[in-house]
This record gives sequence, C-alpha cells and structure tokens, in this order.
Amino acid sequence: MSSPVGTAVWYARHAVPAGGVVLVSVAGPGFPDGTVVDLPGPPAHPAGWLAQAHVRDAGHVPVTVQVSPELAAGSPHLWFVLGPAGDGEAVDLVAFSTAALADGRVVGVDTLATAGVTWADQVAAVRWSPSTGLVSQVYVSPRARRRRIGTRVVVTADAVRSALGWAPLVSDGRVTDLGDAWLSAQSPAWRARVPAGGERQPPMTPADEAVGVPARQLVPDPPRPGGHDPTGARR
Repeated sequence: MSSPVGTAVWYARHAVPAGGVVLVSVAGPGFPDGTVVDLPGPPAHPAGWLAQAHVRDAGHVPVTVQVSPELAAGSPHLWFVLGPAGDGEAVDLVAFSTAALADGRVVGVDTLATAGVTWADQVAAVRWSPSTGLVSQVYVSPRARRRRIGTRVVVTADAVRSALGWAPLVSDGRVTDLGDAWLSAQSPAWRARVPAGGERQPPMTPADEAVGVPARQLVPDPPRPGGHDPTGARR
C-alpha cells in the first residue's frame, strides 16, 4: 500500500563531507511515498520534516536518529535497540529512557548488557516485517504514555528501515482503541498507510502494568463536542 503524492513520507539523502549520508524524512508533497531522493548541499529541514538519520555507511543502521522538535515536544531522552523479534523475519526497535547512551542513538542487541539495562526497562517498541513493512505491534509502557513516545518510536523505525533499504512501514488496518486515537492525530501521510475499516483489537496493556496507572494513560480521551479530541493519541 502506498500513499499518493501529497500524503507521502519521502526521504532526502545528503552526502556529508566526513563520509556517510544523512537521511531527512519529510511528510508532504513532492515525491511518492517511500521515495529516497539524492539532494545536494547540507541537510535541510523543510516544512513537514520528521526525522534526521545519520548513516556512516550506506545500507547500515543509522548511528543516530533525531526527530523534529515539533514531533518530539514533551518526549523524554530516548535511545533504541534494533534486533530480531524471534518471530520469523520480524524485527523490533525497542526504546529505552536511561542516560546510558546519547539521545537518538540506535544500537544492536549486543550493546544492551554494557548499557546496564534489561528488556524489562524498555518504555516502547515497534515490531515489523523488513520485507513487507507490515507493522504487527506498537506498544508504549502505560506510565510513559502521552509524551510523544509512540510517535517518536514509529518515526525512528521508519528512518531505520529507510537507511537499510527495507519496505516502508504499513498496517493491515487492525488497531486498538489507543492505536486508532494515535492515528487520528497523525498527518495524512501516516493515515494513508493504514487501510480504513480494519478489525478492532483488544488493549495490549497487561493487567499488572495497569495497576495504579491513571485512566487517561489506558484509554483515549472522550470526543469533544463536535469532533474527535486528538490529544487522546499522545501516548
């Protein structure tokens, strides 16, 4: 599934003097969804830019992915681990919020132990298929919701997959109530990747993780009179 021009997420690729490239993702018109365009000059940040990925070697995992201040407003310090999900070819991008690594850093699973964290310390994760781009899970720890973490981990995952030459992230339309609320607050470029009318899924929050968590962290806000309240999507 691809988005029409005007509701696309495309990438500008800039060579840098020190070697490697910088990829800048942009939501908006100009090129078809998923397109990577080689552009001259230093990296630019046009209206609608989402993230900037620094890639030392073409076809490799970015060293860092920095998300635009507009998208990341309220987001805590995050770094990411990319590794196999143990489910066929699927991969996970897992977010951690400790000071062990620089904000935006992307590393492999082998770095986890030296960073002094375990999988139990994660605050968010996205799981998807590299070959199809199909996302099977997006999860944010209940106590970490409404801080733009969900948006940030998805945007980072799409930048990582672009650097690696994998398929653009898409959905089969199945969403939870929270997922639907999150999606409703996103740009048309992201909504176009999710077919309408998909099956509604039960909440992913385990019962033990919901204990003591405010209700606003567990369910979307009720619609405002006259329309949907998009703030319910800020997880």
